[in-house]
Amino acid sequence: MNPLISIIIPSYNRENLMRETLDSIIEQTYTNWECIVIDDRSTDGTDAILKEYSNRHNQFIVITKPLELKQGASVSKNLGLQLARGEYIQFLDSDDILAENKLEKQIEALKNEDEKVISVCITSNFNKINDAVILDNQRKDYCNFSNAKEYFELIGEIGGYYAPESFLISKELINFSGHWNENLTLNDDGEFFFRIIYNSNKIIFTKDTFVRHRQKTGNNLSTLNSFQKATSLLNSWKIIEILYNTKYNKLNSKYLDKKKWAVYNELKRTYPILIEQNKLFFYNQKKRDNFLYKLNKLKRRVNLRLKNIFKY
Repeated sequence: MNPLISIIIPSYNRENLMRETLDSIIEQTYTNWECIVIDDRSTDGTDAILKEYSNRHNQFIVITKPLELKQGASVSKNLGLQLARGEYIQFLDSDDILAENKLEKQIEALKNEDEKVISVCITSNFNKINDAVILDNQRKDYCNFSNAKEYFELIGEIGGYYAPESFLISKELINFSGHWNENLTLNDDGEFFFRIIYNSNKIIFTKDTFVRHRQKTGNNLSTLNSFQKATSLLNSWKIIEILYNTKYNKLNSKYLDKKKWAVYNELKRTYPILIEQNKLFFYNQKKRDNFLYKLNKLKRRVNLRLKNIFKY
């Protein structure tokens, strides 16, 4: 039996790239799928392209987001989840590409597993459709994990994350973990997929397929300003920290520490006021940052003294 896969695509002003994404779905070797495209009231020619594809292929379901719903990819994805009839969910950005065997290989990997097992695959970055497909299969996180904690511990050592489009997830696991957080405008995908991994029983790495992730192309669905995005980034990691500590009860998590350092450094560069307003959250980072600052200041003083003494 071949379970139905629901592919959910949020879209906004993608007339130049949408065909490539939709063609990669039509070319799938696994044929039992539906594709739900939620158009966020595009103002270019995206609507005409979507109508063309839905008229040619009845597996495409095109929805124009109602005016009463706010713009944003998370809102679109949640609407797609409400409409999805599939047992499994494939999220896909409107400019990314699936390898022809992506759905087939991942369904095959999951066929004897329970609903809390997820599949991921290799991600290849690209700019144009004719770019060479480069598969970096040497990444240390490109492997199976018998539980979520194993994954978090490795990421605490090496960093990194799985691209959203690399996942194939049961709808049951999504319903259990919770849908997309519509209050987040940045790192909403990081927070969502953290919950998916967090609630999973096992991660299967499907090595013989891949997705192509297009580098930034503009037309971001979020229209909020940068300070609000920075606040969203911070709030997403507050949620993640609460969940992580609730489950694992660890005061010194390498995973959280590495991720919070990345957030800290970004906010220090852009909106340091958010660090001052969240001193407790960044307590370890501020403490170590102050120590490093004092250490570097001492080094500069010593070097200056030595330079004056030895005239070098």
